[in-house]
Amino acid sequence: MMYGWGFGHPFGFWGIFMIISMLLFWALIIGGIAYAVRVLGASGRTAVPTQGRSKAIDILEERYAKGEIDAEEYQSKKHDLTS
Repeated sequence: MMYGWGFGHPFGFWGIFMIISMLLFWALIIGGIAYAVRVLGASGRTAVPTQGRSKAIDILEERYAKGEIDAEEYQSKKHDLTS
C-alpha cells in the first residue's frame, strides 16, 4: 500500500524542497532584520575625525584662513589644543 503521492518514502522530493525553502525563508527574514538594525543603528553615530585631527583644530585653521585671527594667536591656540 502506498501512502501519499509516492516517491517511496514520506518526504520525497517535495519534503526536501519544503525544508530548503523554509530555511531560506527564515535566513532572509533574520538577515533582513539584522541589516535593518545595522543601518538604523549607524544613523545615530557621529563621524570620527580623520587622521586623528580634532574638529577644534579644523575650526582654528578655518578662522586663520579667513583672517579672523592673526598668526600669533593661531600658533598660541594651536599649541594649547595639541598639548
